[in-house]
Amino acid sequence: MYYAGVYLAVFSWNSLSEVLKSILPQNYSYLIENFNELPSYRTTENFIIPQFELDVFVDIDNEEKAREWFMAFESKSKMTMPETKRSREIKRQQSSQLRNTNCTSTIHLRLERWRIELSHPLEVNIKFIHNHVIISAESLSFRRVNEKVRERFLELFKDGHSPASAMYTHEDELYLSAADEQELLLLLADRASNLDYDYIFNLFRQYRQDSLGDRNGSAMFRRLAEVVNDYNNSGKGRVILQEYDSRSGKAFILCVVTGLMSRVHEKILQSSEICYMDASASFEPLNTSITLLYTSYAVGALPLGLFITSDELEITLEKALNLLKSILPQHAFYGRGAQLGPKIFLTDDSSAERNALELCWPESIRLLCTFHVLQAFWRWLHNSKHYINKADREPIMQKMKEILYAPSDLEMHKYYCEFKQRFYGQYPQLHKHFELMWERRSIWALSFRSEFHIRGNNTNNYIERSFGIIKDIVFARTQAYNCVQVFQFITQNMERFYSLRLLNFAHRRPGYLRIAKRFLCSGWDTVNMDSIKKHSIENEFFVKSVNNSGHFYTVNSEIGTCTCRIGMTGAPCKHQGAISVKFHISMFNFIPSLTSNDRMIYAYIAIGYTAEDSSFYVSLHAEFISQDREGLQMETTMPNSNLTIEYSESNKNVKDDITIFINFLEEIKEDYSNGCAQLHTALNKFAEHYKTAKLKSIPRLVSFLYDINRELDPAVNIRSGSMIRVQVESVK
Repeated sequence: MYYAGVYLAVFSWNSLSEVLKSILPQNYSYLIENFNELPSYRTTENFIIPQFELDVFVDIDNEEKAREWFMAFESKSKMTMPETKRSREIKRQQSSQLRNTNCTSTIHLRLERWRIELSHPLEVNIKFIHNHVIISAESLSFRRVNEKVRERFLELFKDGHSPASAMYTHEDELYLSAADEQELLLLLADRASNLDYDYIFNLFRQYRQDSLGDRNGSAMFRRLAEVVNDYNNSGKGRVILQEYDSRSGKAFILCVVTGLMSRVHEKILQSSEICYMDASASFEPLNTSITLLYTSYAVGALPLGLFITSDELEITLEKALNLLKSILPQHAFYGRGAQLGPKIFLTDDSSAERNALELCWPESIRLLCTFHVLQAFWRWLHNSKHYINKADREPIMQKMKEILYAPSDLEMHKYYCEFKQRFYGQYPQLHKHFELMWERRSIWALSFRSEFHIRGNNTNNYIERSFGIIKDIVFARTQAYNCVQVFQFITQNMERFYSLRLLNFAHRRPGYLRIAKRFLCSGWDTVNMDSIKKHSIENEFFVKSVNNSGHFYTVNSEIGTCTCRIGMTGAPCKHQGAISVKFHISMFNFIPSLTSNDRMIYAYIAIGYTAEDSSFYVSLHAEFISQDREGLQMETTMPNSNLTIEYSESNKNVKDDITIFINFLEEIKEDYSNGCAQLHTALNKFAEHYKTAKLKSIPRLVSFLYDINRELDPAVNIRSGSMIRVQVESVK
C-alpha cells in the first residue's frame, strides 16, 4: 500500500512478529514504516532485555480512540509511560521504592488532521530501550491503576467496606478469578489490578469526603441537609432536621420516620397499645444520642420512629418529640393520631424522658421497666455509702421483688408491711429511699397493670435487644464517620434489615420460627380440648382451668386476651393457644396460626407492596375449614365426606388408591354414626390430633400416622441387640 508516497505493507495483529505481539494491542491493523532491532541490554543480574525501534501507523482516526489504544498498549505491554511535560525533581534519592531508573524508553503518538482521511492516520514511534526487566514484581508494583478497578473499590466503599476490608475482598476476588498460578502471580503483583493500601486509603478518604462531608462543622451540616432533602423528595419516608447552633442554644435534632415505620403504624394494633422508648449513644465520634420508639408484635420488635440529638436534656427531648409528631403519618399509632399518641409508654427511670413524654403526650400512661427498677434498687443496696449489711442485702432484694411482682393490691400491701417491720428500724436510709419509691408504686408495681393491655411486657427488653441489633448488624460494631453516615445506616441498612426479617415471616422461610418461645403456643396441649365451649358472644370462648376443674377462663380471640393471670394483660397464654389450635383461628399473639392475610400484611409492611396474586401467600398444604366453626367442635356430626380430589396423570395407580381411600372414609363415617359414645370420643380425639399434627408440619403429621399402630402391632417394639450410639444432633 502506498502511504504518503512510500510503499508500506499492512499487517494484521496475527501476522506480526512475536516481539511486537507482546506489546501491540489486538483488533487493530498496522502499517510498519520502520522496525529496527537494536543490541540487547544485559542487566547487572545477567538478564537479557531485547531492544528495538518501531515506527508504525494505526487505523485510528480520532483522539478518543487513540487514548483507548494507548491504554490497551500499557495493559498489553505491562509498561507505564507517563506523559513528559516537564522534568520532575526526585525528592528521595535513596528510597527503596524509587520509581525512576533513568529508563530512556519512549512512545510518541501523533494524529494530524491532514492524515485523518487516510486508512491509518495515527502515527506511533516507539523506542523500546529499557534498562530494567519489564515484567517483574517490582516493576509491576508501579503501574498505573486501572479505572475499572478503581470503580470497583468505590462500589465496595458504597456497600460499607473500610479500606482494609475492601482490599481483602478484592484480593479474594482476584484469587478466585485466576485461571492458573502464573496468572495469579501477575494479578497480585500488578498495581493496575491489585491496588496498594496507600492508594486505597487515599481513595477512601476522598470518597468519604465527597459523600459524607467533614466530621463536624458547617460542611457536615450542609451535606446532611442535602441528604435529608434528597430523602424527603424520594418519597421513602419523612425526616426533619434542626441544625446545631451554640450561639442561639439550639441543639442538634434529626427525626426520622421511614416508610416501613409508617406502615407499622398503619397495620400493627400494638402500636396503639404500647410504645417502648429508650436512648443510647456512642454511634459516632460526636457521641450524639439515638432515641428509639418501638412496639412489639409476634415477630418481635418493630420501629415506630426515632430521633438523634446532641444531648439528652429535657428541653431537647421535648423539642425532638414535637418535631417527630409533625412528621408522623395521619394514621399514627393505629389510627389514634400523632397528637393523642399510644395508650402506654414503657421507659426506664429517666426524668428527662418521662417529663418530655408527659408534655408531648399527656393522655398516655407512663410505666417503668421493672428490670431497670430492680437494677437501680440492687445498685443502691450494694453502694457502701448506704451501710446495708451484706447478709441483709439478699433478703431485702427478695422482699422488694415480692412487692413488685405481687398480683394484687392486697398482697402488695402485705409484703410492704412485712418489709417495713423487718428493715426500717435498722436502716434509716433504706426507710427514706423506699418511701420515695413507694409513693411512685403505681408506675412500677405489677398489681397496677392488670387492667392495661401490655401483652405481658413489663420490661424494655425489646428495645434493649433492638439496640444490640443496630450496633451489631446495622453499624457492624463500628462507629460511623459522622451524622450523615448515621442517617444513611438508619434509612438504608436498618430499613433493609427489618424488611428482610418481615419478608422471612411472610414467605415462611426456614427458620422463621426462631423467636421467643411464648409465641409458639407452648403449653396448649395441657388444656382439655373437649372442655372448651363457645360463648354466645362472637369470638369468645370458655376454657376449663387445668388445675381447678370447676373454674373456667374467658378467652377473646379477636383482641387476644384471657381472664387468666398471664393473659389478662393480653399476653399469649396456653388457653388462647388451645383456642387457636382447635378452631384454627388466627390470633396475632401466635406465629403458627398466621393466615395468608397475615403474611400479606407482613409483606406490605416490609416493602409497601404485595404480590399481584394473593395465592402467592397461601399455605402449601390446604386445610379443611368449615364455614360454620361451631361444626368443628364435632359434638354430633362429622364433616361431609363428599370430596373433590385431583390427581396426577403421571401416576396410573393414583385413581385406584383414591377410590380405596374414599371407601375407607365412608366406613369410618358409618362407624361414627352407628358406634357408641366411647367410639365418638375416640374419633373426635383422633380428628383433633390429626389437625394439630398437620398444623405443625406435614412430616409431623406423617410421624403421627405411622405411630398409631405402635400398640397394635407387637413387632414394632421388638429390638435386636443394644441400641446403636449416635451423636445428639443425629437424634434431634
